[in-house]
Amino acid sequence: MTKRKSLPENMPFDSIKNVYIQELERHSNELIDELQEFIKKPIPSGESIAEITVFPDEYADGYVSISLYWSGIKTSSCSFAKYIDDLPLIDVASYFDEFSIPDLQVNLVKQWFTESWWKAGGWVYPASFTLNGHDGFGEDNEIYLTQSC
Repeated sequence: MTKRKSLPENMPFDSIKNVYIQELERHSNELIDELQEFIKKPIPSGESIAEITVFPDEYADGYVSISLYWSGIKTSSCSFAKYIDDLPLIDVASYFDEFSIPDLQVNLVKQWFTESWWKAGGWVYPASFTLNGHDGFGEDNEIYLTQSC
């Protein structure tokens, strides 16, 4: 087991951003493959709309996650990119007055996921998918992932 990276305090915003981008990008091919496999599967019966939510590491415990929630009668869900729970640890509270680490994480993960989704062929997926940050984290922009939105 490898030791998880930990970012030092007082790191400039752009440096933190670049580290997170590099960490996400090293998983891009894996995510694209995972999304291509998801897209091949049939849509669950009775489902046509889903929201994908990015959960930030708001408590500095090192876990960022991405979950899909179908909004149909059965309300099922699934997770993507479980391997991004190895993002470097950072003291979220030490940056509280300067900027929000959870907002940064959500914005970067949303951008990374969107690019990977489209590279996997997701734009033409026959269900309506949107992407958001959990509980208002990240920029307040909903991203339409499919042409049917």
